[in-house]
Amino acid sequence: MDAASHPLRRKLAQGRTIAGIWCGIPQPQVAGALAVAGLDFVFLDCEHGSWDFASLEGAILACEDGGACPIVRAPGPDAFFVQRVLDLGADGVVVPQIPDAVAAERAVAMAHYAPDGTRGYNPFTRGGHYGVPPQPKLARGYPFTGVLVESPDAALHLERIAALPRLDLIYLGVFDYSVALGIPGQVDDPRVQAFVERAAQIGRAAGKAVGTTATDAAQVERLTRAGVNVLLYGTDAWLIGTATKAGLALYAGAPGRGA
Repeated sequence: MDAASHPLRRKLAQGRTIAGIWCGIPQPQVAGALAVAGLDFVFLDCEHGSWDFASLEGAILACEDGGACPIVRAPGPDAFFVQRVLDLGADGVVVPQIPDAVAAERAVAMAHYAPDGTRGYNPFTRGGHYGVPPQPKLARGYPFTGVLVESPDAALHLERIAALPRLDLIYLGVFDYSVALGIPGQVDDPRVQAFVERAAQIGRAAGKAVGTTATDAAQVERLTRAGVNVLLYGTDAWLIGTATKAGLALYAGAPGRGA
């Protein structure tokens, strides 16, 4: 099995838009429930979530069992962390806090073995199938690797970032970008959308996947028209809260519940 057989690369190569979610609740059952819903991937969020390595291993197994690729967002550009989660069997990593192309190149290198990167090689981990063939996740270039572009300063380096070999995904951190503009959370603002459109054009022209968050039909239509082909349906905690609120609305007319 070679790198091209990675499930997400294969779907993207077929021209598909792939869908996932951020999972920050550190419980494998939550990740598993999201996976069986039909998502292509689950981003296990270790930047804003409170995962430890034991719960991450359980979540990776739960995602695999549910048919979704487990991808881990590192807490930052940390080579030790990236190696650990790939050894646990994650199908890839996304690295935040990327200010420029040099940092992006280093982040990508963390996920790959020599001669393509700096990751330490150990075929006896879970990611290496404990040393017993077949060992698909040890294939050269296998890990799906992404970086987050989250600020106007980082956006200045998009062309060089998009040109990096072994980089699969440019994820656009529109919330951080909106904060940098002084309009926190206003991700539909024209200035944020101009950033998304420019980044999607640059990334897709370079053969990279481009991703961001989409939580309603209008966002999906606008983003996919711009060229975004990796969509995330918000976060697990947000999804639970909004679904519960919608459910409670069903009871508004019940005695004692109020209109």
